[in-house]
Order: sequence, then structure tokens, then C-alpha cells
Amino acid sequence: MSREIEIRDYADSDEAALIDLIRQLQAHEGQYYDRMLPPDEIAGWYVDALRQDCRQHAGHIRMACMGGNVAGYCAILTRVEADDVDEVPYCYAYVSELAVAETERGKGVGKALLADAEALARSAGARWLRVSVLTRNTLAHEVYRSYGFTDRLVNMEKPLT
Repeated sequence: MSREIEIRDYADSDEAALIDLIRQLQAHEGQYYDRMLPPDEIAGWYVDALRQDCRQHAGHIRMACMGGNVAGYCAILTRVEADDVDEVPYCYAYVSELAVAETERGKGVGKALLADAEALARSAGARWLRVSVLTRNTLAHEVYRSYGFTDRLVNMEKPLT
């Protein structure tokens, strides 16, 4: 029996669940990128930073719940100003973070959060929705592609040590 996914705004009472999800995301991405903070260093200060980004960029922290339990979250910034000096000025929406609890993966939570983020972006008048993904995180890359995202820019890096 599938459980319905409810998506709602973050509430202060969600802080512990949100920190747990962010720590899960840190641990997962740490497999692909060696500069991630250790998960146990993530605390309330991180949530404060997310909330500040949301205030600055007309954003939202959205919580996905299944059966009354938090199953994932998404931070969507609906008004980010492009800062490339060689482009005409424009704004876009940006999924700055998205994570699904390990126990709830593969149940449509991520796609439901993306659909919600897209709806918020559209209602804010955004013409583009962006998301970033670590190159080696092929599963996330596949999920985003299946949702209609395409590669726009690839950042490359060369270690100097």
C-alpha cells in the first residue's frame, strides 16, 4: 500500500528532522566529494543559513511527509540573479538542496519535491529552474535528467597538489 506524499512549508518544529536529512545528504555526497563537512558538524547554524538564503532569494524550505513522518526536503530559491558579466541580466529559480530520507528513497518523494519546486518557481514568474549535482553522483544526475533537466554548464577542476 503506497502512502501519500504531503509537501508543506518548513516549521520550526521540523528542525531536528531537517538536520537529520541534511546530515544524510552530507554523508551521501561525501562519497563523491572529499570536501564535505562531516555530517555530525551540521547543526542549527546550517538551517539558519538555509533560511537566510531563502529570505535573500524569495525561497522556501519545503518538507515532504509520508504517514506523518518527514521523508525529505527541498530548498527552492525562486529569484536568483544571474551574475555573469557577459550575459544580459536575468533571474532564475534554483533548487539549492534536495534530500530524501534513506528509508524513503525510490518512492517518488524526490520527484514530488521537484514538482513542488517547479510549481513555486512558475508561480514566482521564473522562466528557468536550475539544480546542481556532483558529477560522480550518477543516480541523482539520472533523476534530474528524468525530470527534464539538461546539462547547461560543466565546472571542471584540476588538483594542484
